Formats: sequence, structure tokens, C-alpha cells
Amino acid sequence: MRSSTEIAEEILRRIQSGRYLAGDPLSQYELADEFKTSRTPIREALRFLEARRAIELTSTGRAIVTVPSAKAVREAFQIRAELEGLAAQLAVDWVQDADLALLSQHQTDYARTLRSRVRGVDGVEWLQHNRDFHDLITVASHNDRLRELITELHGGTTSSALSFASKMPPRLMEENIQQHEDIIHALMARNAAAAREAMVEHVARTMHLVLDWMSAR
Repeated sequence: MRSSTEIAEEILRRIQSGRYLAGDPLSQYELADEFKTSRTPIREALRFLEARRAIELTSTGRAIVTVPSAKAVREAFQIRAELEGLAAQLAVDWVQDADLALLSQHQTDYARTLRSRVRGVDGVEWLQHNRDFHDLITVASHNDRLRELITELHGGTTSSALSFASKMPPRLMEENIQQHEDIIHALMARNAAAAREAMVEHVARTMHLVLDWMSAR
């Protein structure tokens, strides 16, 4: 039997990977049946996720994956841009050739799965590949506290915003593919300033894409 913490982490992984999208309801009964537990640890897990702003609980106890407000998206991405920009800058001194090869593979997978949606193929695999791309750079920064802060940020509004963005027309995300390439090139060149600038620009531009798309709905 899983603990409430383990259940919360699994639900959060599903939000981050796009299995659960913003606005999706989460049934306590179905979760309890799936995790083979009572509703008590499920309720505890959901309260934890509510504190992380990953879900919202209604007055009746109904859980819904958070649909972030424009203000919340803006604030989260502004902080994320600075933190991940620093991570990219620090990673220049630590990243190995094997890391760069894996980063390029994550990028290939990200581009492939994102572009497949243009051809009418459903799926949100690109969310996980995007996560893998950013996580590798964060780990390569060799700054544990920075990694904790970025991980915490990804666990709330950022994940909800990106899952919400999974419904966005893929053509609007095409420039993100090139921005990933710019980050890789800066890391390969061991150019700390360029790596930071490319990451900050990438996250900031993603923020504007999400906000523009939200406002048009």
C-alpha cells in the first residue's frame, strides 16, 4: 500500500507528463481503487497537491487539475526564467559530452512528438521529453539548492500551465524547438553567458505563447 506522499508524487508525475491535463477531474473513488487504498490517504495526497497549486479542491471535495490564471502563469514563468537561466549558466562548467548527447536525444524526441501532433496524431509525450530536457540541464548545474527550487516550481503552476498548453496548436510551439537548439549550441560552445541568455529567452517566450493562447480562448 502506498503512502499519501507516494500517491501525491505519482499524481504529480501524471500532471507533469500530460496524462492528466488542466481542468481534468480526479475521482477520489477511482484513485482509491487504483492505488488499492482507502480514501483517507487519497484525501491527504490531494490536500498536499492543493498546497502545491497542482490541483484545486471544491467545497464538496471534488478535485480538479488546476487551470492556472494568467497572473499565476506570468509570475511562475518569470521566476522560472531566472532560475533556469542560472542553471544553464552553471551547467557550462559541469556538463559532459555524454550529457550533451543525451540532451540532443531528448531534443530529437521532443521535436518528433511535438511535430507529430501537426499530422493529427494525438498525444502529450512531448511534455515529458520537454521535462527531461530541462531536468538534465538543472542536474548538470551541480547546485542542489537551485535544483530543489526549480523542481518545486515545476510541481505547481508551471506543470499546470504546460499541461494546459498541450491543447495549443503545435505550430505555435515550433519556435520552442529552435530555442532548445540554441541552448544546446551554447552549452556545446561552453559559453555560459549565451547559455543563460538562451534559456531565459526560451522560458520567457514560452510564457508569452501560453498567455497569448489563454487570452484568445
